[in-house]
Amino acid sequence: MSEEQSAPRSEAAVGIAQIHQSRQSPETAEDFILCALERGTLDEVVEILRDWRSAKEVRKSLNKLHRRDPVDRFTHAQRHAVEIYAKKHGLTPARLMVSIVGDRRRKDPIGAERYKLRKAREYLKTDEIALAGAKSLASHWGNGHRGKDDHGMYLKNITQGFTFP
Repeated sequence: MSEEQSAPRSEAAVGIAQIHQSRQSPETAEDFILCALERGTLDEVVEILRDWRSAKEVRKSLNKLHRRDPVDRFTHAQRHAVEIYAKKHGLTPARLMVSIVGDRRRKDPIGAERYKLRKAREYLKTDEIALAGAKSLASHWGNGHRGKDDHGMYLKNITQGFTFP
């Protein structure tokens, strides 16, 4: 078997392989699911669940999930960095976020961004590493912006690689 064939196919497979290798045998339901996903596909795992339980139970469980995917710590850190930057420059954080992401045809874009910023702040109270990252990112943005021109356009230009859902 060549090295190309034995190497994992994706970054997710590498992560799953590392988690799986650290354990001798699966102990929790999550371990079993990781093993199943490593060896098969999501469709196959869902099919197994449907066979063991009914399609109705699987659908019922899926309907209990929140409609939106959970926000990861990096997005929270980016949002909090915008808030820190805004406060440092005497700006309203929610208005700055709207100038970066746009109003997206929302009824109350400033209120929506204010809510997201509040959630990010609450999350970072418990995650010290992400908080440190947000502070350093805001500091980096502040060091790069010397002029008095539009802060929203400045952040929009440097955060084009980021996604603010």
